[in-house]
Amino acid sequence: MKKKYTEERVVSCYEADSNHNFRPTAMLDLMQEAAGRDASVLGFGYDEMISENTAWVLSRTRVCFHKCPKWRDSVVLKTWHKGANRIFYLRDFLLESPEGELLISATTSWLIIDLATRRMVRNTTLAENFDNSEMGDAIEEQAGKVVLPKGLEPELVHTHKVVWSDIDTNGHVNNVKYAVWALDAVDYDILKEKSLKEMLINYDTEVMRDQTVELYRVVAQEEESTVAYIVGKVEGKSCFSIKMNF
Repeated sequence: MKKKYTEERVVSCYEADSNHNFRPTAMLDLMQEAAGRDASVLGFGYDEMISENTAWVLSRTRVCFHKCPKWRDSVVLKTWHKGANRIFYLRDFLLESPEGELLISATTSWLIIDLATRRMVRNTTLAENFDNSEMGDAIEEQAGKVVLPKGLEPELVHTHKVVWSDIDTNGHVNNVKYAVWALDAVDYDILKEKSLKEMLINYDTEVMRDQTVELYRVVAQEEESTVAYIVGKVEGKSCFSIKMNF
């Protein structure tokens, strides 16, 4: 019988912001670690992939924040691989209270790349023979594409030169760093006064050491939400885009 991978933990001080709320980037950190551990249990983790000179690469992420846990709160993280849809391999996540109250839900779309060519490859076993549909959905729809609103010109907020602490075990910028940069590019008053409701991330191209990323921002009012769009570019080409609803 297939089961969701589950971890129980307590929110640490370094995972909390100045309001004692669980940081959105802390959720992303937990997600990538739990994904790797569950993939290893299922037989397609880091060691299995690296033996074939391949690696998992995150392509899209959508996270919905229903109720933010606080520093010192106990939480339960669940994740499960859902199989493939077209070019993507799908994985969902839930963060709940010990009593089962929904705190955060997320869905992610992954690709497999050849580490030598940096090109996408297909794993037919995972794509065609791995069915986890009975596990259900944290979020039913796949993470979509970030589309900037028409008529608003993105402004350059600042630039970031990629440094040692940005690089992960695959030799490129870690996926969580893009969210860190994006949140740092949002006006501090928005982050201090408003709660993040949803984050949608598109990872377009990998970013390497010593490259300089330009961060562009658009802020708009959409219905009752303040929406911040952050686009990262290297030499004029988009490397990531993030939409955040507050």
